[in-house]
Amino acid sequence: QISVLAQDKTITARQLQQFLPDHQTSRMPVLATNSGNVSHAEFANEREILYKLFFDMKKDVTELKKMFVEILQNPQRVESLGHYTTETLLNDFPQIDRENSTTPELVPPQQPVVISDNDIYDHEEVEESLNIIDKERELIVKALKKHKGKRKDASLDLGISERTLYRKLKEYDINE
Repeated sequence: QISVLAQDKTITARQLQQFLPDHQTSRMPVLATNSGNVSHAEFANEREILYKLFFDMKKDVTELKKMFVEILQNPQRVESLGHYTTETLLNDFPQIDRENSTTPELVPPQQPVVISDNDIYDHEEVEESLNIIDKERELIVKALKKHKGKRKDASLDLGISERTLYRKLKEYDINE
């Protein structure tokens, strides 16, 4: 390309430099110059803000974990924690209307329900046949009933050929 575009047969370094890309910024994944509106200081500032936000979130999650563990260990203290958390939420989020906010009512634990032996009924366990031949016969009968005796549709439903279905019907002596 250079030899076609250049006027002389001899190409100098200056002429070659015109056709080469600028090596300082061409291989950078982002703009490295301050030509844009955003400077490195602003990126660093945003990063610091994000780090602060993440650390605050981590602290909040840790506090929540501690509160849940305390609730699980001392269920009777839930009443005092409920008031504390409501006040904390109202202070943290001033846009919540204090007059319309309701505190949850704590329902006292009820007595556990006791199931007497009279409520338990004996049942008879019916052992199901696990014989593969019996199951195959049952499936063939079900498929034939489902498709109202149409053997072609039943064989498609069973995933076998019509000829195999005819053979199985004869083998199991099924007359449907």
